[in-house]
Amino acid sequence: MASSSTKGLALGAALFGGLQAGVTANRAFVLLPAWERLGVIPWANFTRAENVGIGALFYPVLGLAALLFTVSAALAFRLDRTARGSRRFPIHAAALLAIVWATVTRALILPEMFALRDAGTNAAQLQQIFLTVSRWSGVNDVLHVLTFGLNLWALAVIFSSPKEIAPQ
Repeated sequence: MASSSTKGLALGAALFGGLQAGVTANRAFVLLPAWERLGVIPWANFTRAENVGIGALFYPVLGLAALLFTVSAALAFRLDRTARGSRRFPIHAAALLAIVWATVTRALILPEMFALRDAGTNAAQLQQIFLTVSRWSGVNDVLHVLTFGLNLWALAVIFSSPKEIAPQ
């Protein structure tokens, strides 16, 4: 049986990973198709407005919390003598995917979002930014949902107790 700190971290990873997967699923299935129909200038205006105020805090905090809880849960599981065993795949795979989506966000999406600030109403430049952001966001959306699924699997593994051997 895993320690209470390992359980708490795994619970946090599933909670914040679930919130992040929900936000990204909304973007993939609802927002991006709507923006494709409306055009890049309304998308750019909305995105600029979305990323000031609460949006400037909400999205980074959510992503950072999901990443830190997922990686911390994997580290805690690895160091937890009571939790080791062959059932570590989902928790380590979730941590690996979390590191991949964090890298995609930082290296490929954020630079485009910063370029959006300076693009003004240049439709050609906005179209290129929109295509890049939507393509890499799609990759990230899949990674977020897979990470969430693995976090749920890890949570089930961590909270399940191994069958105890009866004394003879």
